[in-house]
Amino acid sequence: MPPQETDVLVVGAGPTGLALALVLRQAGLRVLVVERSTSRDRRTRAITLHAPTLEFLDALDLLTEVREKGLALERISFHTHQGSYHGPLTGLDSTVDGYLNLPQPVYEELLEEAARDSGVLFRHGTTYLGHSGGDRSPDHSPDESPDEPLTVRLDGAGGPSLVRCRYLIGCDGAGSQVRARLGSSLEGRHAPASYLLVEGTPLLPATEPETGIYVGRAGMVTLAPLPSGQVRVAGPADMMLALDKDAQVTADQVATLVDALGFGDRLRLKQVARVAQYTVQERIASRMAEGRVALAGDAAHLNAPAGGQGLNLGIGDVLDLAWRIVYAIRHDTAADMAGYESERREAAAEAIAAADVLPLVQRMRTAGGTADEETLRQALTRHAPRWSQLYPHHPAPDAPDLPGAYRLEKGTRVPTAVRETTGPVDLLPAGTDATLSTLLVAHPSFLARARDLAGGHTELLGCPPVGMLDTVPLDEHHPRVRAMWPQGAAALLVRPDRRVAAVLTADALAGGARRLALSTT
Repeated sequence: MPPQETDVLVVGAGPTGLALALVLRQAGLRVLVVERSTSRDRRTRAITLHAPTLEFLDALDLLTEVREKGLALERISFHTHQGSYHGPLTGLDSTVDGYLNLPQPVYEELLEEAARDSGVLFRHGTTYLGHSGGDRSPDHSPDESPDEPLTVRLDGAGGPSLVRCRYLIGCDGAGSQVRARLGSSLEGRHAPASYLLVEGTPLLPATEPETGIYVGRAGMVTLAPLPSGQVRVAGPADMMLALDKDAQVTADQVATLVDALGFGDRLRLKQVARVAQYTVQERIASRMAEGRVALAGDAAHLNAPAGGQGLNLGIGDVLDLAWRIVYAIRHDTAADMAGYESERREAAAEAIAAADVLPLVQRMRTAGGTADEETLRQALTRHAPRWSQLYPHHPAPDAPDLPGAYRLEKGTRVPTAVRETTGPVDLLPAGTDATLSTLLVAHPSFLARARDLAGGHTELLGCPPVGMLDTVPLDEHHPRVRAMWPQGAAALLVRPDRRVAAVLTADALAGGARRLALSTT
């Protein structure tokens, strides 16, 4: 039997793999997803969807259904015996306000149904064994052309099989076999203490629009409300419990540890549905991409659960990777995997740093006096937007209620809140214009010259060319536009993932390509 042919083979049908397959298929590519499991893991697992992920779902026309099934929340709050500190996640630079809790299996079901409807092919019960061909793949032999498609070896219910593809993406989790075949390893550390998790019906219903972190002298736990009316209570285990990796934990053991924090009925469950123990990893793959093979999601990075970083980081991988693959296949060129790896390595490191709340928690434990408490509240207000992942490669605004405290520059994210239109966020539509970059202009008089100049140099700037559907009107009266627009800029060249590729100054428009190149370094 001849090998099956596809443009992109995705290994792993978790949140990242499904999201990548869906957006690539909607952009017109042929996509095959292979998954080792034959049934979906029904455990709640990841639950938090931050604003960039909700914008992504909006672009895929899934936001309404996600909102119907999820629980909308507004803040992350720290509660101590001395008082409470709130980190708002509303009023940020997004058309989608706040965040949402939705169990991972429900999220995956929505993505897979949409992917199947769009024409993505699936093979469950299928294991990735290895690949050959392509540039510098593990099994590459000297007489192979790097321009030949990759040949991927699989094994399933029907026996071994081959698939030929242009790109292979490993979204197969922490134990990624694709990562192993690349000779890449997860580098970093794991937390010394086990984490315990219990889910069930709370004794006191969760009525606040928040994920609460309860800080006591003996430790801390997170109380996260779920759409079903249940809650999740999770946090580091008492070191005196001395749990082995595979130790079985009972609900009574968890209840004893939680009660030791001293918050009484607020953290108690009247009915337990699930108890689990797990270890926390903070690791990044030593290599995320090579040739036409890349890693995304947990195959590329792992981090602590604070702030709900992991699932959303995988969606960031999708946004950064998808346009590169679509552009490369449509224009018969090589995708910029080096650029992908560089940017996502930085994003993973930032997510790991954002999840480290222990210094902040220690300050809360020792806070004394009104001045100290106010300083802590300000620190949390500044820290909370980092969890949203709305501000890659740049600090978040000093406070969510400010119009914006950073200038747009190369690498920063253009906020969707500044658009005049209130329709869905655009994301790689099908057709020849799917990978077109966007030109944001300060005034219509700059448009013609900016399009001409940027259009001739987009490859130099590492993004697709500007074409017919290239301009997005900005609300020039929006306070964030005034606050964030770079001083002296006439236009911004924006990649399909809404990152600024170049700042075009009025001087550059007058002086030509040489000055444009200088303005992007």
